[in-house]
Amino acid sequence: AAYPVIDGLLNNAGTFAGDYTGKRMETVDGNEYSLAVNVMAPFLLTSLLWDNVQASPAARVIITSSISQGSPHKLSDLQCASGWDSHTAYELSKLCDAMLVMEMNARYADPPRLTFNTMDPGTVDTKMLRAGWGGGPPVSTATTSFWMLTDDDVQAMSGEYFIGKRKSRADSEAYDAQARAKLWEELERLTGAKYPTSA
Repeated sequence: AAYPVIDGLLNNAGTFAGDYTGKRMETVDGNEYSLAVNVMAPFLLTSLLWDNVQASPAARVIITSSISQGSPHKLSDLQCASGWDSHTAYELSKLCDAMLVMEMNARYADPPRLTFNTMDPGTVDTKMLRAGWGGGPPVSTATTSFWMLTDDDVQAMSGEYFIGKRKSRADSEAYDAQARAKLWEELERLTGAKYPTSA
């Protein structure tokens, strides 16, 4: 592998509004776009890079969530097969991301050797922000992810949700072990991802 040891894995790719079409779109595998890109992709990618992350003496795994996380009523309909709208699908995907981080933390965290955290990336001028919220300040101001990947103090933290550089609280479902386990099982089924049974 090109990078046999990964010290920091930032899952930050995201999409919105049916790949910016404003319609409910599915991938070639038949999965709703926001679910596939924002949730399934980081879940699968992290599993595929698991050995590389484990090879680091001090690894950090970060999945970007959002202050917009929500729509818990759709956890029983991850594909938003009924009642789809762009914001609901996005909110749900970011809630799932926060839930995944908290479940990874519960299953595998061993700080400072291995940590899992999530964050709101802040309001910056990206394609997604322009499409859904009218835009924001220049991308150069987006420092939260860089801080989380590099700051020494963060290495001792795991299972945290940050807004800016402050610890905050994710939505309540992120702290519901039963809901997280159900989501994990469904994502394993959808992606075929293989995670170890224990740390």
